[in-house]
Amino acid sequence: MRGAITARWAPAGDFVDSGRQRFEPHPLHMYGIWIVTVSCVVAWRQGAFYTGGLDPVVIIKALLQAGAMCWALTICLVYKNKYPVGAKSLGSLLAILAVSVVGALAEGNLSASAVIAVRVMMMALTAMLLMSRYSAQRVLLGLCTALALVGIFSAVTGLALGGEGRLAGGIPPLSPNEIALLTGVPALVLLHEALRARVHWWHIIALIVLAGGLLLSESRTALIGAACAAGLMVLLMRRLPIQTVSAALLLAPGLFFVVFFTPVVQSIVTREDSASFLTLNSRTISWSVVLNLPMDSWQRWIGEGLSMKTIAVEGQYWDEQVFDSSWISLLAQTGVIGAAIALFWVLSCVFAALKSKKLRSLFIPLLAFVLVRSTMENGLIDAGVTFLVFFTLSLSLEPPSRSVGCDWDRDGHFGVWPTRT
Repeated sequence: MRGAITARWAPAGDFVDSGRQRFEPHPLHMYGIWIVTVSCVVAWRQGAFYTGGLDPVVIIKALLQAGAMCWALTICLVYKNKYPVGAKSLGSLLAILAVSVVGALAEGNLSASAVIAVRVMMMALTAMLLMSRYSAQRVLLGLCTALALVGIFSAVTGLALGGEGRLAGGIPPLSPNEIALLTGVPALVLLHEALRARVHWWHIIALIVLAGGLLLSESRTALIGAACAAGLMVLLMRRLPIQTVSAALLLAPGLFFVVFFTPVVQSIVTREDSASFLTLNSRTISWSVVLNLPMDSWQRWIGEGLSMKTIAVEGQYWDEQVFDSSWISLLAQTGVIGAAIALFWVLSCVFAALKSKKLRSLFIPLLAFVLVRSTMENGLIDAGVTFLVFFTLSLSLEPPSRSVGCDWDRDGHFGVWPTRT
């Protein structure tokens, strides 16, 4: 036992830095901060975009987000021992937000876009504050716990309120795609550990529940992303435990029957009708408008601000179309300059994950899931859960965090929370 500190929590494995044991705040603080943060960035009203002004929902969400960030800041002031945190992710984010604010100023829509930019910065700072006092492993597991709790609670209340068709939320009223994101990320982390036979029976139950939520959401993009992530996990495994091989052999006949002899897969792929699948649910209508902006316009190069969520379309029986793609949204909100910065940021994260033997078995699949979703859904750089997940992964992949990070392929991560010293 080291030192005279008896009320703080030491990380699993008694991490030692320069001959000094590093102590962490109680993990319940981190859980609380993540739950509050996730709860206030998910949608509380469907089909509504922030265009400026104040109302009770906007005020409450702002207070909750500010409270979560202040909570994290208080922990940093109380607990002096800290983990190294890189600044590259924050620098990339600041550059993108700066371009978006300039574009919003030129468009005359500065207030709404500035508010969204401030919210994104608050989310980023909250994640960085937590990363400075907890290990990157704990921060990611805490975020996954918050995602699972909010997603399952919303899904259960949605079922209780008599929801029909695709699984949607009740409280808060999340869309099926949001349910897929909230359940998909923690399900993939559980699957990563299950493939390595490092889980207990209650983790398997949690995995089944989360995977069921992902499947019932019928989110085609999320399911494709999850399938790609699962395949990458298997390919990146250094060894196959006998328990995993046995479970795969037992489950293979049932999975084969469901895929080839039931209409489950076809019903998810076509969903309402095959025409909507072939036209990407009219997404390409708004995409073509953004991609065909004149090269000599400032909208093409610096965008119109983060508050731009829809664009006017012609030749349809509707006047406006949502982008439904993070990359098309970035082109409209931050122009070619902002989208190029985001692309460089994403590629740097992918290369860092590929280079890290300790992190790539989990982080490459998680990045694949997030990036596949970003092609057909918004939120990669926005005040939402997708950005929260991506930014946390990006921070974990920076050299300072990697230098003290754990080996996700070799080490177990469940059931090893610290005990009092």
